[in-house]
Amino acid sequence: MFTDQLDPDGSPESVFLQKNDIILVRHRAPTSSIARPLVNDDEYFSRMKELLSSGENSDVVIEAGPERASFPAHRSILSARCEFFRAMLRPGAMKESTAGVVRITNHSAEMVSKMLEFIYTNRVSDLHKLGYEQLIELLTLAEQYLLVSLRCACEAAAQELLNLVNIGKFLVAAENHNANYLKEACLQFFVEYRHEILQDDAFREEVENCPTIAFQLLKVLAQNMPLMQVAPIAVCSTISTESSKRRRLCMPSDEEEISRDWT
Repeated sequence: MFTDQLDPDGSPESVFLQKNDIILVRHRAPTSSIARPLVNDDEYFSRMKELLSSGENSDVVIEAGPERASFPAHRSILSARCEFFRAMLRPGAMKESTAGVVRITNHSAEMVSKMLEFIYTNRVSDLHKLGYEQLIELLTLAEQYLLVSLRCACEAAAQELLNLVNIGKFLVAAENHNANYLKEACLQFFVEYRHEILQDDAFREEVENCPTIAFQLLKVLAQNMPLMQVAPIAVCSTISTESSKRRRLCMPSDEEEISRDWT
């Protein structure tokens, strides 16, 4: 009675049975022609991006850049996605909550729009196309507005752009904005290309302006090089040269010390 459920092509032509053999008959489940439905998040993110760009039902305005470009936004979304905006837009908390206008004039309108895109869609569509200066600005915004996920995305994108020209900028930005992943990538890059990097005046200037980096560079060199090769400390020489000269000029000579003792 099971023959109508079996595929004749999958059955042997003949079967040799012996006494006490057991035959197991299995039903073949009919194949379904309807594909299993899949949940796609792309439509959701697309609709959220449209909501941001259209400004429909917005109840707050972000003014960005020196030109004060306006970006209509939604308090509920900003508050749900960003702790900074949640504290700012809480009823009665700050003047922005009452006025319905948030001014971010110390950053470019372009990078503020990227930050808003991330808040609404959890991604920045053209992040990989940004230059290193734009990435540093977006990283700064992410740290300032407590957007850890955006900061991590910027760190990963910055690692792909690391080169001999921008390592100093990225290293300082990583140090100032708690970007530990990017800082580690910069330090390893420095170890690999230290001879070329130390010849760059721009890099040395960046280190002078952020002395805490000099110590970390020396530390990573010591961890990755034999002890005898660490002796030429070129990283911080420019930082202490002038001060050491001043100290030497102020120190008395040995003859002066001897004559002072006799008198």
